[in-house]
Amino acid sequence: MTVKIWDDTIGESGGWYDITPWIAWQGLTFSRNDVDSPNAGRDMGGLMHRGRVGVKEKMNIQTIQLTKSQCNKLYSLLYPETISVSVNPHPETNSEKVMSMYSNNVSTKYIIARASGEELKSMSFPLIEN
Repeated sequence: MTVKIWDDTIGESGGWYDITPWIAWQGLTFSRNDVDSPNAGRDMGGLMHRGRVGVKEKMNIQTIQLTKSQCNKLYSLLYPETISVSVNPHPETNSEKVMSMYSNNVSTKYIIARASGEELKSMSFPLIEN
């Protein structure tokens, strides 16, 4: 499986940046989220009314330990309000799927090696379909 994010800084017109090597073992989770209508919910008799108006996908990603430069690169890829993400193969279609997504709540855990003073970072973040 590969996960790539569009990077406008590659070449003259941009290109795909493969973040797959940075994803931790079992560090990629897919979920499907229903978008319900404003009328969704339970009525006074307890009957559920769904009224699904759409389906959005979400990926949660946990990285391996990254160097400062890798972490900075990943932050710059996730910073734009909307990003293009390629997943191949996508679990639903078993082929490549390119989606318009955004990321929020990007968290970073610092790991400092006491002997060398080397600073590594592990990141976790969602990618949510627009």
